[in-house]
Amino acid sequence: MRPVAAIVAALALVAGPPPTSARQTTPRTPSISTQSKGPLLLVVSIKNQKLHVYDADGEIASSRVSSGRPGFATPTGVFSILEKNVSHRSNIYSGAEMPYMQRITWSGIALHAGVVPGFRASHGCIRLPYSFSKKLYDITKLGSRVIVTGDDAEPVAFNHPKLFRPLPFDDASAMRLGTPKEPQLAMNDRADDATASDAARSLPRFIGISPALIRAVAEMPRDPQRRPATRVEADQMIQEKIKRLQAALKAADSARVAATAKAKTTAKNFDAANDQLNAARSDIEPVRAAVKAAEKKQQDAINAFEDYMSATQRTTPKSTSQADDKSDDAGNREAELEAAVLNLTNETDKARAQAAKSEMSLAMIQASFSAAQSARDTAVESVRQAQFDLRSAETSLIDTNKEVVRRAKPISVLVSLRAQRIYIRQGVEPILEAPITVAPLPGRVGTHVFTAMRYGSDPNTLEWQLVSAQTPTPGQALNQESEKRKRDRDLPSSRGFNVQMATAALDAFTIPDDILATITEFARPGASLIVSDRELPLNENGSGTEFVVLTR
Repeated sequence: MRPVAAIVAALALVAGPPPTSARQTTPRTPSISTQSKGPLLLVVSIKNQKLHVYDADGEIASSRVSSGRPGFATPTGVFSILEKNVSHRSNIYSGAEMPYMQRITWSGIALHAGVVPGFRASHGCIRLPYSFSKKLYDITKLGSRVIVTGDDAEPVAFNHPKLFRPLPFDDASAMRLGTPKEPQLAMNDRADDATASDAARSLPRFIGISPALIRAVAEMPRDPQRRPATRVEADQMIQEKIKRLQAALKAADSARVAATAKAKTTAKNFDAANDQLNAARSDIEPVRAAVKAAEKKQQDAINAFEDYMSATQRTTPKSTSQADDKSDDAGNREAELEAAVLNLTNETDKARAQAAKSEMSLAMIQASFSAAQSARDTAVESVRQAQFDLRSAETSLIDTNKEVVRRAKPISVLVSLRAQRIYIRQGVEPILEAPITVAPLPGRVGTHVFTAMRYGSDPNTLEWQLVSAQTPTPGQALNQESEKRKRDRDLPSSRGFNVQMATAALDAFTIPDDILATITEFARPGASLIVSDRELPLNENGSGTEFVVLTR
């Protein structure tokens, strides 16, 4: 293993001029009432029992504190404000008052007003004087960075190729910076034309055209899944998405209203058809009964005729005179029975014909009923679908509005060199987590926080500041836990050593291009990169947490 002193010396050759301290460069008289510029950095020194507040221009306030007493040591590391409450009572220590509470861990550590005796006296929280605590509470926001160190630490201006650049501001910036994009060339078809002027023939064969023109020609309508090329376009794309979803919501609501109105109409038609069907069914019952009665009478007449004829054939007359009389009577009776059969047959046929008309009418009414029922069911299903579409449109718009709120929050990136993973969150919402490539480390490099304080003089750059939350003991192996730091006379100043270790930490990893594109899209002032040779403690990084990296 190469000695850390040698590594530091080598890195010093490429580190550039000594970093500038935020505390040294600020011309302002520190005042908590000063309107802060850019994101806030709260740095707590356990050793000095002091809290310093920085913005983009330097230190704006400081205060004495009282951290955890022996046995209740305040954890050191990288935190952010997770919750704020003016009047909070502890749910751990018998409801003890914690005015102007600003939580930095869900396990019970917070900044709050309390007794500050000049030494470590709390149960782990960071106590502040009442007046300062109130003023600090008024200027901080959820997500404000809090760094708790064992020694003293302060932000220093820092630059490195691994630190993110934002998207170009607009198309002109993108063209000037030569931002990698889709091919943006148009062929000059007349350049070789023999009839063209000398000036025309002198034009290059290919002429660069603007990204805006490329998109106007090649991307109509704009692909909502494509990444924005500039910050202006990113804002346009999200506004277009909102307008598109608002239009979809309006259309879905109109469709629901129309579907509901149609459902009401088809329901009325169905009720009318149902009433008509019930009436027709009631009317046809007597007709069917009449047919059955006529058929029964007809059958009875036929049976009577058949019985009579069978009986007549079995009877033998005793004399001629008796036979003649009998024949006359039989003829009359047979004629009567035949006439009865004929009359009842005619009545039955009439009843059947009437019944056929009634059955035909009933069939038509049933068909109308079935059509009305189908129309009603279809309309009801259309209402269900319209309601589903409306809920989907509402959900999409709500999610997009949440996305707008989330996009306004700074992006935070954590690289764990030990776990060889990258974590990205915006606010407290996870964006992605993925493995990354990490080069072998010669030893521990510590935990370093890089914060984009504001856009640079060139609005297509960011001004970064470094705060080293923890640097290793010189020569400490990667698998060794922290020990009391031993000063090495051959090492540069503590600040210079922090810069060298931070540089080594940045040089050790490579972010995949697709992940870097995601980061670039959201890089704004307030963005932060945490690089640590420690793993992310899962017990402190649950839901509702940005990042918590414990160094002790």
